[in-house]
Amino acid sequence: MRLSGLLVALLLSVPVLAQDDAQLQKERQALFFGHDDRVHIAAPYAAPYAAIGRLEVKSGGTCTATLVAPNLALTAAHCFLMTPRKIDAGRWFMAGFHQGKYQARYRVIEQLFHPKFRQGLTYKGDDVYIEPSAAPYDIALLKLKLQDGIAPSPMPVFRGNRQRLMQAILRSQQKVNQGGFAEDHDTILSAHLGCSLTQLRSNGTIFHRCDTLSGDSGSPIWLDLPAGPTLIAVQSSAPDWFNRQQADNVGVTVLQLPAGASKLLSK
Repeated sequence: MRLSGLLVALLLSVPVLAQDDAQLQKERQALFFGHDDRVHIAAPYAAPYAAIGRLEVKSGGTCTATLVAPNLALTAAHCFLMTPRKIDAGRWFMAGFHQGKYQARYRVIEQLFHPKFRQGLTYKGDDVYIEPSAAPYDIALLKLKLQDGIAPSPMPVFRGNRQRLMQAILRSQQKVNQGGFAEDHDTILSAHLGCSLTQLRSNGTIFHRCDTLSGDSGSPIWLDLPAGPTLIAVQSSAPDWFNRQQADNVGVTVLQLPAGASKLLSK
């Protein structure tokens, strides 16, 4: 299955075909803007990292997601596009995931998308194309039910309009944080702390320079605010490594959540 438009590089975490190691390292170095600035988070994860976990969909793909309320998580909408000609379903969200273990496991009951995301999907055979009109809505809200483990504290979601978000970004000197389960060590949480947010765009997305790979799709991008770590966006896409000089990574902000999400988050 193929995704087009902006979503071309950070897809689900799937096995990577064997290739020349030197070439692979060259490509990753380009994706990392020349240097890998990620750090591994020591387990068991403390807040806010315990809220970050591994999402598994029924087709077998994985992404990163974040607990944002006792029964809600956020991830990327494109994580559910790996079943031909239909939306896949979420299966498990495991908060605090580390080397096959977790702090809490949740069953995914439902996933909610913005209508404009689903309207912008075009199917050709078994391939799905994400049209440019849909890419700014690549964010999904998950309804969860705790199955076992000890629930961690959620990471709060930014509440406010675009102007307030811009003010918060400027007060933070355009420095954000990102954490996820990248393909090169997809059972261990890594994070890029203090990476640069280069633009808050008019369509509700951001450009940023956090080091990400496949598997980081849906991972949280957060600000360190006076009230604490606050999620402002999820990782959506990156250019191909050979186009790195032409584009930064793309995150979709919580301003793009579907109608009704604010009510659910307020419960």
